[in-house]
Amino acid sequence: MSFNFANLTKDLKSFGEKISTDFGLEIVPFAQRTTRLVQEKMGNVSASEISQLPTEYLELAQKCNNLDKLYKNVLKVTLNYGNESYDYPTNLQEQMNELSKNITVKAKNLSKATTPAEAQAAIVNDSGIKPPKTFYHALSRATDPAILDENVHSPLPTDDPFIKGIKGYSDTIKKIANARLGQDQLIVDKFNKPLLATLRQSIQQSNAIQKRVEQKRIDYDLARLALSSCNNSTKEPALRVAMENAEDEFAATVEDAINVMQNVLNNAKPLHELLELIKAQLAYHKLATELLDGMVTEVESLADDGASGKDSKSNEFSI
Repeated sequence: MSFNFANLTKDLKSFGEKISTDFGLEIVPFAQRTTRLVQEKMGNVSASEISQLPTEYLELAQKCNNLDKLYKNVLKVTLNYGNESYDYPTNLQEQMNELSKNITVKAKNLSKATTPAEAQAAIVNDSGIKPPKTFYHALSRATDPAILDENVHSPLPTDDPFIKGIKGYSDTIKKIANARLGQDQLIVDKFNKPLLATLRQSIQQSNAIQKRVEQKRIDYDLARLALSSCNNSTKEPALRVAMENAEDEFAATVEDAINVMQNVLNNAKPLHELLELIKAQLAYHKLATELLDGMVTEVESLADDGASGKDSKSNEFSI
């Protein structure tokens, strides 16, 4: 196959023309806009040279931007509801115990494997369902009388006030812990997801159209500046046409932006979403209050029973 120098020259010329066109249409305007924006920020451009935006546009933009800021700030906090252990500090000792137990179980299952597939499953598969990592679940496990079986030589007396008390507390705290997980799931589904959807769809459109308005406004102002500072009569007609086209594009983009932002605000339901957050929190705290209130009465009764019978050996319990 012979080398075709003519085709190579043609391709290089075409590539060069494309680079030149892209540079003229994209890179140069971008650099000009950036320079102009920096000058405006530094106060080096007089107010008369900066086109003013309609009041309606400015009000809608402020509302959309406030909604954007609110959603992002709230989600920085409420996204934690998707993390089960957000209220449970890292416990290295517990992690080591779980790791040791997991290795023991895997080793036991591996010893029973008779085929390569069973051996792989024994290594890869989880050893079982892990207990929830929340503060109240941990507190429930810590007060479960079952943990005391390891330190006594006979079955625990279930009618003992102390055992009944901690058993009731452990069970109650577990119910509250499970209710917290229910609250978390409701917040994730009915609050976080709608907010994220609004941010990724509607508000993203608002942000994009506002950036486009800013670009078209600067393009128009630069075109005005170029025309007003032109001293060459032969270039003036072309600059005037460019300025008029930039003005039309600026006005059309502002109109589009007003429609987009109005649609964003019409479809956004921040108070409805906030209500879902409040409902989930209320249901959880209401249940927790009721359960703990019941535990106060129960434990007070058990404490009185224990005190009245502390001299009786039949009611004694010693850890």
